[in-house]
Order: sequence, then C-alpha cells, then structure tokens
Amino acid sequence: MLEDSLSEYFLCNFNDAQHIEDLPADERLQKLWSSQELWSVDELQTIIKRWQGNDQLELTGIEQATELLNDFLQLIFAFVQNNFTGPFDKLEGCTEMLKDLKLEQSEAMEQLKASGEELNPNVKTAQLLLIAKQMLKTLSAAQPASKVIWWWRLRLVCLQQHILDDLASALYEEFKLAAAELRPHLSAFAQLELQALLLLELANGYLQFHRSDLAAEVLDELCAHLQVELNVEGLLGLRTKFQQKALPQLCLKVDQKSSEETLPKAEFSNATTSLPHLLLLEDDTRLERIRFIDPKDNEVMTLPSVLQVLVLAKVKQLKRSQPKDRLADEQLEPYTRTLLYQQHGPLQVRQSALLLNCIQESNQRRTVERSWKQCEECVKLLDNVEKYTLRERLSYGFASFLQPKWQVQLQLVDLLRSLGMTKTALDVCLQIQAWQQVIECYTSLELRHKAAEIIRQELEKQPTVLLYCLLGDAVDDPQCYEQAWEYSKHTSGKAQAYWGNYFYRRAEYAAAIDHYELSLEINALQEPILLRCGYSAIQLERWATAVKWYLGYTHLEPNGFESWNNLAKALIKLGDKERAHRLLGEALKCNYNNWKVWENYLLVSVDTNHWEDAMRAYQQLGQLKQHFLDEEVLTRIVYGVARQMESESTSQAMSSSLRRRLTQMMGHQCIQHGNEPLVWELAALVAATPMKKAERLVKCYRAYTAKELNWASQPAHAKKALNLCLEAAELSIAAIKDHAADESETMVTSQLNSCRLATTSCLNALGSRGPVSGNKEHADQMQLLEQQNKQLANIVSQRMNFKSM
Repeated sequence: MLEDSLSEYFLCNFNDAQHIEDLPADERLQKLWSSQELWSVDELQTIIKRWQGNDQLELTGIEQATELLNDFLQLIFAFVQNNFTGPFDKLEGCTEMLKDLKLEQSEAMEQLKASGEELNPNVKTAQLLLIAKQMLKTLSAAQPASKVIWWWRLRLVCLQQHILDDLASALYEEFKLAAAELRPHLSAFAQLELQALLLLELANGYLQFHRSDLAAEVLDELCAHLQVELNVEGLLGLRTKFQQKALPQLCLKVDQKSSEETLPKAEFSNATTSLPHLLLLEDDTRLERIRFIDPKDNEVMTLPSVLQVLVLAKVKQLKRSQPKDRLADEQLEPYTRTLLYQQHGPLQVRQSALLLNCIQESNQRRTVERSWKQCEECVKLLDNVEKYTLRERLSYGFASFLQPKWQVQLQLVDLLRSLGMTKTALDVCLQIQAWQQVIECYTSLELRHKAAEIIRQELEKQPTVLLYCLLGDAVDDPQCYEQAWEYSKHTSGKAQAYWGNYFYRRAEYAAAIDHYELSLEINALQEPILLRCGYSAIQLERWATAVKWYLGYTHLEPNGFESWNNLAKALIKLGDKERAHRLLGEALKCNYNNWKVWENYLLVSVDTNHWEDAMRAYQQLGQLKQHFLDEEVLTRIVYGVARQMESESTSQAMSSSLRRRLTQMMGHQCIQHGNEPLVWELAALVAATPMKKAERLVKCYRAYTAKELNWASQPAHAKKALNLCLEAAELSIAAIKDHAADESETMVTSQLNSCRLATTSCLNALGSRGPVSGNKEHADQMQLLEQQNKQLANIVSQRMNFKSM
C-alpha cells in the first residue's frame, strides 16, 4: 500500500497568492499551477488512450499515482469547463475527439445514473466524468487513507449530483461516507485555508442534499475554527432618494476575533480577477445602495476570499432553512450586499451572489427588471471566452456553489415568465430541453397540444424516461408511464412517481400510494413524493405509513409546517400524543402565525398536561383569531393548572410561575370576553384574595343574568344565580379580615356594597316570580341569601357610618 504522500496542492484551489517557487518540486504539479491552459483536447486524447490501454492498472509507486492523479485532474477540469464554468470554446473539439475514440455519450449517461435518476439532457462530454470516476477508483484502492483522494471523491459525488435532475439517495450515502472520513481529520491539511475550504465544501454538500441543519452545524464549526462571527445589526439609514427620516436598516458585520492575519487577503489571492458588477438600478425613487447615517458604515468590509465563501455559504443555508417570503429575503439582503460590493474576490462567489440577488429582487416591482437583465449577464459571462481564464473560474470554485449552465438558464426562464415574457422563455426552454417548463409555457400560451407534438418528436429522436412521463402528463394517458417503467427496465423511481401522480390527481389514493412506495424504495430523496405519499396514507387512514413518510420528508425539508402538522396528526391517531406535542412545536418554528397549527398545539398540550404551552397557545390564538373563546379548553387549563400547583412534585418557583401566567391569561380573557359568565367564574378560581374572588363572582352573576334573560323562571338557572350570590357574599364578608396590603378598607367596603346590590337584585327577581313549589333546596337558599343580604347591609351601614364620624 502506498503512503499518503500526495501533495495537498493537487486539490487545486487556485489562488494568486501562491507562488510557484513555494510548490513541491514536482514538474506536473508546477505545470498545473503555472500553465496558461489547464487542459487541451490533444492532451485529453493522449490521457484517454493511455487509460484504455491500462484500465486494469495497479499502482505500485507514488510516481504512478501522481501521474494518474494529474490525468484525472485534466479530465475533471475539462468536464467542469464544458458544463459548469465555461467558456465552451473547446466543447466542439472535445466532443469530436470522444467520437473518434468511439466513446458514446449515451453509454456514459447510462452508467452515470444513480438511484434510477437520469442525467440532464444538457450534460456534455459525460464520458470524461465516467473515466475520471474509474481513475479515482483505482487511486482510492491504492491509497485508501489519502485525504486528498477522499476530498476528490467528495467533489465527484457533488458534481454527479449536480448533473442529475433529482436527488439520488445512493449519492447521498457516498457523500456521507466521504464526509465521515474527512471531517474528523482537518489537521491532515497544513494550511488553515484548506481546512476552512473543506468544511465549506462539506456544508455545500449537505445543502445540495437538502440537509440544512447539518450544513448549519458545519458552518458553526467553521466560524469557531476561524474565530469569526457573522452578525446582522440594525443601523440607521436611508433607502430612497426622498426619504427624510432615517430608519433601521440591516447590515452585516464580520467580526474577526483573531488579531493575526491567518488568511490571505482577497487582493492577493484573487489579484488579477476583474469581478463583474451589479447593474445600476436607474430608478427615480430608490437609491442604488442603502445610505447609512454614519459614514463609516457605508464602507463595505474588505473580506478575505475564504470569508467571502463563508458568507455565501451562510446566506445559502439561511435561504434553505427559512420560509420563502419577503421578510426572509430582507434578512438575507445584508449578506448578498456585502458580497456584491467587494473589490476583489473569487469569480464564482460573485457569480453566485449575483444570481442569488436576482432571486431576491425578482419579487420587487422596482428591481424586477434589473433582476432579469442581471441574470442574462450571468448567462453571457459563462460564454465569454476572452474575459476570464479557467483558472480564475475555478479559484475557490468547488466551495462556491458551482452551477451547471442550464440551471442558470432555468433561473432566467423563471424570471422571464414572471415578467410575462413567455415566448422568450419558451425559446430558452426549447434550447436547453427543459420539457417540463416547455409544457408550462405552452399551457400559458393556450397551446398545450404543441407540447405533446414536440415531446413525441423528441421521443422519436432519443427516448428517455422523463419524456415518456411528460407525454403521459400532456395527453393524460397512464400507458405512457408504463412505457417509461418498461423502458427503464424497472429501475426508474421517476416513472413510478409520475404514475402515482396520475392517480393522486384523481384522488385514487390507494393506487397512488402503491406507485409512490415503489418509487421511494428506488430513491428515497424525492421530497414531493414523500409529501404526497404521506398525505395519501392519511386519506386512507394508514397512520403508521403516514408517520413513516412524513418523517422522511421532515428529515429532508425541516421547514415545512404542514408536514410537521400532518405528522403530529398521524401520531395522535396512533395514540402517541407526547411525541405529537413535540412535533407540533417544530411546526410552529416553521410558521409561527398559522392559527391551525396553534389550535392543534393547544389541544395536544391540554391532553398531555403541558400547561405552560397550553396557555401560550391559547393567548396566541387570541391574537390570531378575533373573539377566540373555547370554554371547554379554558376550563381544562384552569383546573389542570390548579391541580399541578397543588401537586407535591411541583416546586414553589414553578407553582408561582404557573399562577402568574394563568392570572395574566385570565386577565386578558376578562377584558376580551367581559360578557361571558364562565370567563369571570374561572377568573374567580385563580384570583389570589377573597376580595378579588368576590369581585369576579359578582361580575359573573351580572354577565350570567344578562345572558340568560329568563333565568329567574328556570330552576337550574335560578339555582346557579343563587349559588354565585351566596359564594360572593361569603367571600366579601371574609375579605373584611383577610385582604391583601394593597386592598384598602375603602375598596373592601365598595366590594361589600357591590355584593349587597347583586344579592338584592337576585332576591327581587326571584321574589317577583313567587316561590318554586316543592323545591325545598331552592327555598333554603333563598332564605340563606336573605340573611346574608341583611348582614351585608348592616356591615356596609356600620362601615359607612364609622367613616363619616
């Protein structure tokens, strides 16, 4: 077995701060870092012929390994240039060379499938990636512990995922294997910059596979490793030309705690790169940039290239993990603004930041035009042969969210369609064979039949699973999905997914779920299918199945409140309310202002005796829904809290906190629902002193008699009124001796008089109706109330006379 002696410079993080004389004395490595061109068609032809003659090569020395790694790199650079970075001036020659060597593109695209997912039809020179993978396999066998080789394995997984139309679970497993090998061994790389870039590429990979929580964890580790903090602060500034009053505006501050300059400055690492600029807004109202009141805040921080990549990764992670709304875009704006106004830095970081800014500005009336024009410029940049070399395009490129050309064009399509430029968007879609978008454009133009014609023509040229499926959607024929399944030789999860969608649209959930489950067995990383499979299971009341698929979805997309909500519903049906309570808490993190989730959270909190959460949910519902009142739930909360406070296991501090929270909640309820007797009755239960209890019971009596107009003639209602008055009278009398320090004698007297008036009113109403025949209990209560009424009158009279003396 070879020793791990491959230089870390073979990772090819090209930057201008690296001097050739500082590289190891390896001719191939020095040529790689110094030559004008990283590859040529003739060199590729020689490399491929050499590999074809030695494809069973067993490496016996470091010299052979270094030579093979150098060949591998040239293949990868050629593939990346032809599909990702541009320029595409060598693409035609490269394609002709591969044809001459009898390397078929279709065969490579078939072998590069993963989890049944096909390659995008725009992929060029896929043969280069396939041969590079074979070479890397040989290198891995020779040097299983080499961290340089493992890092390239990680990169190849991400590149392969980029050229697939959907996520592939098999590739994610490979990614996790490489991440587990690399992440604990940062120290294997001597340069701090490389250690940071490794963590950045790991974070990017997790984001690519929609694992935003894991990406956030890696980015936090990186910030700690670099001793850097990213803080968004509010500073006073102006956004429009006519704005008179400065308002708080968000601004990103990158705090580098370390006093030593351990990372090369961007003006050294990317000295020769002339970065593209953000187009001028040219708006008569809005300023080009926010103008902060303090002049020093208008100076954009100059960040090292690595920190620019970090800011880009953070904004991508935040965008992935937050709801898609205007507020979220405003929170992301300071990150992109910081990147867009850097004087020096990696080209790929600027390109990614410009594209991200296009998305953020596409929803604003004043910036939407700049958005699509900027996106057009980004597409043109990829084709620009003269302005940027491949080395400049690859500098920090693997850590900077490389995107295939067709994905950038698809972003342009979305912008054109949002502006109503459907025909222009259609032309781009036809050019890049984005058949799903072609159907949508023709549908918008009311020419859906044209979509079916074009798909049939393409099927005659080169059938694919996707084309069969899209034809099925266009003509509404399930036989097309069956043809797709047979064409894939029963390996395509996409075919089963589209087949399932056919039944799902018709609410035939039993048939849909059969196809969905087969699709997910082939490829579990299909977010829409996981969601639909879970929903179908709920409709069929297959609760355990719903839990399984919704859990799978929440692992991929943790920020969809509906999935958490439906998952909780299924768990409740299975009787696992404690777990449902926790999951509904996750749903609230995703959508805090959705009253339906709060209502579910309230009911589950009550059922599981989480009274703090129940009170919080009840108060939030009161803010979200006008006149919200649920008497049954409110009663359960009050009595539940009372029982918990009396429990021996409840500490004094917790009991005090519960009482304070409950008192506050009932105070709000009394204000909002002052005409509801039950609210006042429950408020009396939680009141701290006899006087406050009596005060609330008197109000309860008044609300009760106002609501039940004929209460005096109905025995049950009359009994309720008598009981309220009797209890209020007892408490009012008790308050004479037992009252709080802040309850003055005047207040006590006022309450006694108020209670006297209520009892008098009750007695008069019942007296006018005459005695209820044969109801001894009613007569006894009347007699007792009369006695208490006299006692109250005497006490009030005495206290008033004493006061006047």
